[in-house]
Formats: sequence, C-alpha cells, structure tokens
Amino acid sequence: MTYRYYIGSNNKTGRLEDKKAIKAISDQFEGFTAFKGLGYWQGKSEKTLIVEIETENKNKVLLLAKRLAKTLNQQAIGVLQVGRMSFVS
Repeated sequence: MTYRYYIGSNNKTGRLEDKKAIKAISDQFEGFTAFKGLGYWQGKSEKTLIVEIETENKNKVLLLAKRLAKTLNQQAIGVLQVGRMSFVS
C-alpha cells in the first residue's frame, strides 16, 4: 500500500523542517519519495513536504506520523492511503 504524508511548516517557527523530517522517515523506511509543495492551513499558506512510502505496515506509518507531529511541532500530519504501487522492470 502507498501512503502519503503531508507535513507542514513548524507551528512555532513557520519554517519547513524538511531535513529533520527526511531523517526521521529514513530511519524507519528504506525508500520513499519526497517533494515540496505549497499547502494551506486555516487560511494561511505554508511550505509543505509531501512524502510517499510503499509499505504493508500501516501501524508503522501512523506511529511515525504521530512522532513527526510532535518532533516538528505540528498540530497534525496528514496521512493519505493512496493505493498499491507496482514495480516494473
């Protein structure tokens, strides 16, 4: 299953802590895709890190989201269950 995290800017500093987020994610998952976007929360724009992970371990995804929210000073981390990915070679 593919999961997507939406990680916004730090609520206190207003900065996107992408390096800190990527480090925490790479400590838990062997591979993932990350890209930056512009999100909106409560009517304000903020830089956003979007991360896609392919795994069958939903609990691991959710636990990491909770840890990221705390570590990155976020009210919440958006988690979207996208679907299944196929690897073609």
